[in-house]
Order: sequence, then C-alpha cells, then structure tokens
Amino acid sequence: MSSKKYDELKASKEALEKEQVASRAKVDELTNSLKEREQKLASMERAMNEQQKILDDLRNQVNTALAGFNQGDLSVSIRDGKVYVSMSDKLLFATGSTKVNANGQKALDQLVSVLKKNQEVGVMVEGHTDDVEVLPGTKNIADNWDLSVLRATEITRLMATRGLSPDRITPAGRAFFQPVDTGRSADAKAKNRRTEIILTPDFSEIYKILGIKA
Repeated sequence: MSSKKYDELKASKEALEKEQVASRAKVDELTNSLKEREQKLASMERAMNEQQKILDDLRNQVNTALAGFNQGDLSVSIRDGKVYVSMSDKLLFATGSTKVNANGQKALDQLVSVLKKNQEVGVMVEGHTDDVEVLPGTKNIADNWDLSVLRATEITRLMATRGLSPDRITPAGRAFFQPVDTGRSADAKAKNRRTEIILTPDFSEIYKILGIKA
C-alpha cells in the first residue's frame, strides 16, 4: 500500500471516528433533553392532579354542607379552575326583594362555615336576573342592574357579618346578560334568576410549577 493511500485511509478513518463521536454526543443531548421533558411533564401532571384534588375536596365540602337544602334550588360544580355554587332566587329571596330570607341565611351560614376552614379561597358573589323589567316605581331599584348588584352586596354583607373577612369577598351584578337558559319559558327565566358564589382557591404555588404567571 502506498504512503498516499495509507494517509487517505487514515484520514477517512479519523473522519468516521469524529462523526461517531459527534453522533454519540447528539444522542446524549437528545436523551438528556427527552429526560428533562419527561420530568417536566411528570411535574405538570402532578401539579394538575393536585389542583383537581383541591377543587374536588372543596366541592365535596360544599356539597356536604348544603346537603339539607332542596337540590333543585342549588348546584355545585367545577368550571375553569373554580367551584361555582349556584343558588336560585327562590332559595334566597322573595320576588323583587334584596333581603335574604331565613332559609337562604341558613344556606349561606353553612357555606360560610366551609369557607372559614378554607382561608385561602377567594369569593365572588354574582347576582343574575331574568330579562323581565323591574316594575316601575319599585322602591330603591331602578332596573335589573340594580337588583342584581343589590342582591350580591346583600349576600356579601351577610357573609361578612357571619365572620368571613370582607377583603375575601367581591360582589358583582350581571343583570340578565349571562343567562344559563336563553329560552322564553317560565322555567328558563327561573333558571336565570340566581346568585352564583364563585370560589377560587389559591393555586399560586401550583402555577409556579406549571410556569404560569398568576
């Protein structure tokens, strides 16, 4: 074998060895990247499971506390990372009234007892009406905006007097602009006359794991 041929073979061998080293490095890089992704995915899955567990536990506590009331007048559900407690106006108020009746006060007392045990949970009280106009001349109530807001603030005030810290509660009035049933029947309108108490747990630590800004 000539010296020139030998040098060519040697150079070719060295080039192949370099390619193998580069290929192994690339494989190692991809393997490490895959492991990191798997670990991140596992962390995200644990965080999401923890979030769901917190929501499920809160919903179950509320359901247990309100079990003695007519289930046709209230519902407890999880939506968008929050627990929604929906109470009919029949449970809470007389027609056109902004004062919570005795049975409604009992229901709110039971809910407050749960919230006192879950101090990290924020509370929004949303008043909702149907689209029937408020009767002209109704004392202190100009329209459905007024009615929904006054009912929300009344419930907020009542929950605060029961010992819930006022800085945890936000009242809001939606009037008839977020109906749950767009039908025109009496039953559809009744569904829309409700108060939704929206419970928001503190997921800030979980959001950190997921890389989400709270």
